[in-house]
Amino acid sequence: MSSLTRIVPWSQQLIGEVLRPGVLAVDLTAGTGRDTLALARAVGAEGQVVAFDVQSAAIEQTSALLKSHGFAVHAWPAEQVLPVRAGVFLIQACHSAVGRVLQSPATAIMANLGYLPGGDPLLITRPASTLQAVQASLGLLAPGGRLAVTVYPAHPGGEEEGALVNTLFSHLPSDRWQVLSLRAANISRAPYLLVAERLI
Repeated sequence: MSSLTRIVPWSQQLIGEVLRPGVLAVDLTAGTGRDTLALARAVGAEGQVVAFDVQSAAIEQTSALLKSHGFAVHAWPAEQVLPVRAGVFLIQACHSAVGRVLQSPATAIMANLGYLPGGDPLLITRPASTLQAVQASLGLLAPGGRLAVTVYPAHPGGEEEGALVNTLFSHLPSDRWQVLSLRAANISRAPYLLVAERLI
């Protein structure tokens, strides 16, 4: 696939533009840990990164990747509010727990919907919990912060899931939000990116 239509690098670039050392960044779907690692590198040792995933395999892969790059990794229970504290925190829980675990403003939040690469394709993010996670994330964003959601419409339920996020983003008031939709115009059911930036 051409680099032009590879969505994840676009997501990381657009999120990276608002990150700086010391801020809070969130990965709603840790997966293999690549986004979590990119966030950790951007916020530095004085920043905080929180990553969620419901699958133990994803948490293990993410932890191993972060540790291989020299980051200390901490497990955190999904039942407790996480204080603002430097470091990388991994939470084995559905991404819909973000509003319960976090109460501090985040500068950047990312999500890669679908299933764990190389994992069970039947274990996927679901429309209802994704909508809950995205709504909570919008409420957590600090002014100038961005929420980036990568949608994979080709798997069962993916199209519905993306439509819910797209509808939510498209109805955000333009005096408070800017919204970007990045899609391949000539590839049917290709992954696409939705980004919302809070203005005020």
